Amino acid sequence: MSIIATELPAATDITKAKFVAGIVAWVRGIKNSNVLASGELVDVYEDEVVYEHPSGEKLALRSYEDAQTTCFGSRLEIPDNAGRIWRTECVYTRFTDAAFLRVRGQCVATSYDAKVKTPKKPHIIRQAIDDGWVIPDGFLELKLEPNELADDVSLVAACINGDAVASLPVVYISRENQNLLPTDASLVARELAGIAHVVAEKDRAFSFDLMAATKRRNPYGGAIGVFSPAGEELFRLFRRPDDTLGKQLARILISRTTEYVSSLETKKAWDWQTLQEAQSRALRAKVVAGGSTAISDYVEAFDSELEAKDERIAALQTQLKMARNANSEQPTIGTNLFPKELKDKIGPELYEGEFSDRLRSFIQRSIKGPNEPKHSRTEQFARRFLEHTASSGRSAALTAQIKAACKDGNQMPKQLGALLTGFGFEKTQYGGHLKFRPPSQLFGLEIEVLPSTPSDSQRGGRNRGAEVIRHFGLGGLK
Repeated sequence: MSIIATELPAATDITKAKFVAGIVAWVRGIKNSNVLASGELVDVYEDEVVYEHPSGEKLALRSYEDAQTTCFGSRLEIPDNAGRIWRTECVYTRFTDAAFLRVRGQCVATSYDAKVKTPKKPHIIRQAIDDGWVIPDGFLELKLEPNELADDVSLVAACINGDAVASLPVVYISRENQNLLPTDASLVARELAGIAHVVAEKDRAFSFDLMAATKRRNPYGGAIGVFSPAGEELFRLFRRPDDTLGKQLARILISRTTEYVSSLETKKAWDWQTLQEAQSRALRAKVVAGGSTAISDYVEAFDSELEAKDERIAALQTQLKMARNANSEQPTIGTNLFPKELKDKIGPELYEGEFSDRLRSFIQRSIKGPNEPKHSRTEQFARRFLEHTASSGRSAALTAQIKAACKDGNQMPKQLGALLTGFGFEKTQYGGHLKFRPPSQLFGLEIEVLPSTPSDSQRGGRNRGAEVIRHFGLGGLK
């Protein structure tokens, strides 16, 4: 990917002077920029100013205004020694009742052997957040930290269902069974600030409350889901067992989310090409209306409009290539082998990846079974399937959680009962015991009976935990 881009809701009180001052401050803070320090002012017009540096660095500032639209834009181009130009565009557009900020960075090859790279997120995005250029996106603020929406099930559900935001996707990070987040949510939020909203789950129990509000669409058990503003689940990621700190998960999450947002066409904001086209049309209309004989002005406007259209075609071709790559690759991070549609038909899982673990366990046992004749190709397929897939590792986490709930016999009915209730088991009183009946969706599970008196609980706490683990069938899952 050679492009990074985003579109943000903006404040309606940004003046031309304020915009230019912000751009100047941003450019002056770029280490490799010299265009303002020692560049030359080469063009000065009412709606355009251009600075150039002998190194080839160029800063252009443009503006356009009519009865319905006010637009200010900047384009900074910094060449390097590897045959590339690092281009950053920032365009502010204000309409009658709303304003938007479009930021786009691109690495452009100027020689045939140049290696194009993905630009870093332009600092102007963070500056816009810090300086108050942007406003809340629906119900969520644009911020550098995760949104911790404690106890607000309805708002979190709205983020997942597509009723909370209008511009940016929502990244929902659920907690693992040990009540820990699978990756550094603060790092993810900081890197995706202005690209996506990051929501960190309050605690593991919160996901059970969220299931009903989202009709089980919510990521849970350490899964991370990325949802479009309309509520479409774009992708879901899981931490690999060998990624103990979740660093690899964070890198992939940031990369894929950024690539998705950057591949989108502008929604309401103008981009640099739109600004350039509007300027050209206005200049052409002015020349024609004035009856000017200065044909050079007309040619300049026409050439400028053609240049803008050529750049738009190139940008659309790049976006199409990015979309094709995303559709063809669709990398799967983690160990969930089942499409979401198939899982919904089968039923809910005890944890993310449970059905995948059961399939792998079944194949492992089938390979070891001596009584069932197997075709050589079938056996080789099974072995290769196991070789190229991995266990989710979350069965061990659920087992540990059940054991921890039963460690203190006196607390076992309360803690293990809460765990069963969280899975949707229905609790009833059965004599001196508590009966927990599994929901019909969790097929194949048994009714669990827990003691309700401290004396019975103390004697049978750990044994009862072992029975639940056996009833859940977690022993053969790795």
